[in-house]
Amino acid sequence: MAVDLDAIARRYPAWAHSDITFRPLLGGITNHNVVATVDGDDFVLRLPGDRSEILGIDRRLEMEAATRASELGIGPDVLGELPGIGTQIVHFEAGRHLSGSEFVQHLDQVIRLLQAFHRSGPLAGSFNVHRVVEAHARDSSRFGISEPDAFPRLCLQSSRIEQSFAVSPTPVAACHNDLLAGNVLFGDTRAWLLDYEYAGNNDPFFDLANLSVNANLDHDGDEKLLMLYFGGTNSARWARLQLMKMMSEFREGMWGAVQQAISTIDEDFAAYTVDHLARAEHLVDAPEFSQWLVDARDDPRV
Repeated sequence: MAVDLDAIARRYPAWAHSDITFRPLLGGITNHNVVATVDGDDFVLRLPGDRSEILGIDRRLEMEAATRASELGIGPDVLGELPGIGTQIVHFEAGRHLSGSEFVQHLDQVIRLLQAFHRSGPLAGSFNVHRVVEAHARDSSRFGISEPDAFPRLCLQSSRIEQSFAVSPTPVAACHNDLLAGNVLFGDTRAWLLDYEYAGNNDPFFDLANLSVNANLDHDGDEKLLMLYFGGTNSARWARLQLMKMMSEFREGMWGAVQQAISTIDEDFAAYTVDHLARAEHLVDAPEFSQWLVDARDDPRV
């Protein structure tokens, strides 16, 4: 669908009479992203896909999280809200995205970003991953997508994980909840954490697990992640990380199920759903899974 970018940008009062040009910004499978050059300065505009709120995106919470990240110095400056759209106008930062071993080499920078956000105090809303997968199942069914065959089994494991963690509960924290490599930007002297659409209070182990999954960390990578974040590892930390990796894949698969129902972009979300749920099942089938449930009952802070 064609959109009048110029008219949309000029809804922002300070830009009503500015000189504005646009160029595409690649990446993302929920939003259409562009860079607007306004009187010589660059800003990122995001135009969300249809019915993106069904994915659990709360624009007010996103604004709170993005503004906090800016104030903490871990996210780009937020100029304000794009009127009529609801997304933020953020300053464009130059940098590059890393992947593979190069990303792992810079894992310490990513962990510092996460620690700053996690320690900043609670947000006004939550992203409890156990409730999120349930909500995605209801919403995808409501729009005509059959419940995936893997859902009942994975939902049972989600409940077991939640009960295990509850034996020694730890405080929830402000979490990012969408730690794709593309949401970390590396500049010459610093790094930024981008895109707070799914931010909300959650168990910090979900962020760590989500990061591990998306960065394809191996055993040594997971140990490095825990060492950087906690200063050491133990059986409870290891178990909670592995169990939340299952929840990360479960959530991603059910997010894909909702996208099957609502997305208008050219992406095979049916295959996406099957792939991520299969990865979640693979983790459930790990010989260590039962022991992880036992070990996760201990307090990871000890």
